[in-house]
Amino acid sequence: MDKKTASRLCAFFVVTLPLMLGFQNCSALYMGEPQGRSESVPLTEDLQLGQKLYTQNCANCHGSVKSSAKRSRTAEQISIAIKTESQMRMISLTQKELDLIAQALSPEAYNPPPVVNEDNRQVFACTPGQMQKTPMVRLTNREYRGALFGLLDDFATTLKTDATLLEKIEAIPTDIATENRDTLKEQSLLMTAPISNALFESAFRASELVAGATTGLRNYPNTGQCLNAATITQSCHQQFVRELGSRAFRRPLSVTEANEVAARFWDAGLAKSDLLKVTFTGLVTMPDSLYKVYDRGSAVVGSSTVLSLSAHELATKMAFFLTGAPPDSALKALADNGQILDETVLDQQADRLLSLPGAQDMIRRLFRESYGYDVYDRLQYDSAYIGGVSTAGLDDVMTAELDSYFVEVVLNRKGSFLDIMTSRYTNATDGRMGVIYNVNAVTSTLPEERSGFLSRAAMLTKRSGYTASPIKRGLSIIEHVLCQDIGLPPPSAPTSLPVLTEDLITTRYRTVHSTEASGTTCMGCHSRFNNLGYAFESFDSFGRYRTSETVYKNSQAIGSLPVDTSFTTSEITGKSVSGNGARQMSEQLGMSDRALMCFTKHLKRFEARIPADANANCQMNRSLASMYGDNTTQGSVVGAIKALVLSPEFRRWKY
Repeated sequence: MDKKTASRLCAFFVVTLPLMLGFQNCSALYMGEPQGRSESVPLTEDLQLGQKLYTQNCANCHGSVKSSAKRSRTAEQISIAIKTESQMRMISLTQKELDLIAQALSPEAYNPPPVVNEDNRQVFACTPGQMQKTPMVRLTNREYRGALFGLLDDFATTLKTDATLLEKIEAIPTDIATENRDTLKEQSLLMTAPISNALFESAFRASELVAGATTGLRNYPNTGQCLNAATITQSCHQQFVRELGSRAFRRPLSVTEANEVAARFWDAGLAKSDLLKVTFTGLVTMPDSLYKVYDRGSAVVGSSTVLSLSAHELATKMAFFLTGAPPDSALKALADNGQILDETVLDQQADRLLSLPGAQDMIRRLFRESYGYDVYDRLQYDSAYIGGVSTAGLDDVMTAELDSYFVEVVLNRKGSFLDIMTSRYTNATDGRMGVIYNVNAVTSTLPEERSGFLSRAAMLTKRSGYTASPIKRGLSIIEHVLCQDIGLPPPSAPTSLPVLTEDLITTRYRTVHSTEASGTTCMGCHSRFNNLGYAFESFDSFGRYRTSETVYKNSQAIGSLPVDTSFTTSEITGKSVSGNGARQMSEQLGMSDRALMCFTKHLKRFEARIPADANANCQMNRSLASMYGDNTTQGSVVGAIKALVLSPEFRRWKY
């Protein structure tokens, strides 16, 4: 065994492995249900039993039943998962038990209906003092990368460009998973052996770079250049651990704590480089580094399960939320002197962080996770149908257009929710987008029919082929823009379009869908969302604008029909409303209380990394009120984000 391998094994088996074992298989992340209950929806005996069964069988990996990422799962879906997911095959449940767990996962079991405030706007039903319980969550891969790079920058800004390090980081198992049918969200609850092994590999490679950074070691802060010596003394090692630990843990370490941590890694028999590698690897893979730990604050008066965040915890929480990275030097200094606890200072720092490049990445992830515009079917089309346009990499181009759209409208223009639903801005420069939109590819303003993000290619290409799918488009709107859970179709539901016959060109395509579902159980759901999709019938399956629909049979055009974009729906406001076309649909959604409340839920889920439950309603109302504005002019989306940060609940942790 060569020296490098021996050093690596020493770091893993002696130091890192024992620290990680307690955090594998999810068990350390779930702390049980709170002792008290503040929600107003009563718990039936069946619901209590369903909660108990969920806690026993599911909570270790999926968190509290009220904030589980598996909300709305049916008994059938749970049964299929048990049979097909290897880590679940040891679970044995009766059909009755499956039904009870499904009942416990139903959103209606806990969420009281909205109420109307004094301005006649719908708001979340809120009992003052409510606060959602949040588990301890791991840094996402994106956040871990930023945190590790920040530590390396203290030694040399070039270390983070090391090809081997980047390869190790890319090898960390993805934490992006499908949630809510077709949105991809970062997951922060799981710590499995493959994840911990990959984190170790990347941390160890980083330690090798640190051990070779001669100038960075010599000038490392608060070590008196003791790391420049050929041999590291125990006193020097303790100083190094205290400084590196405070940066990795994102809080100061007392001399006593630093010395206790240093003792875990100290070995007088190790060569200098090996000691540095063991120490660096061990510190950055400790739970205080890998997790967002909020346990240093003081207990809130009158509660045994709520803590006020310390200054450093508040700074950390805000920095990761708004920029996806640890506190920078300016924010850290305000945490060191406690000024960040002042609401005015917190407000100013929120504005500053939202002006940093990291905030753009936050906006991109927030809206991708909210509306699923980075999820596609296949983008497989007949070449003649799309005019020979190459689809290679086109999904990335379409996604990038909306990434830039939300950054511009939300951050740069401080736009409102109505603005994101109706803006005509684009920065798409790829010529293929110009073909789809029938514009010069370098334009920054699209035609009126492209108002809002729902009329963009990324949202319109949910189904490949010759025929657009108003069903899929409507389903996406009702689930992601209005937050209405539809569930899966029954097993007997048709999975393909009806066979076209010559007489079908005498009627409208929407009639085919309506007639097929009429008088069946399908209408219970399809009557709710088909109309939402019909508003976008002026766009074909490739996202191109049209005034008539070409009807295809066996890849051959057999006729055409005028498109019908009229719609009538009660889903937008709760009362029947009508309109015509994508712009009118987007305008009505942009002013819809239901749609604004839905976005507020997305925002809270993104901040907490778990779905919002009824106990988050008071906090979400603060963001909602900010977006409602003065009842004449909507407030900005940035204002809603800030309202979440400035809320009393953001300064606390309920466990």
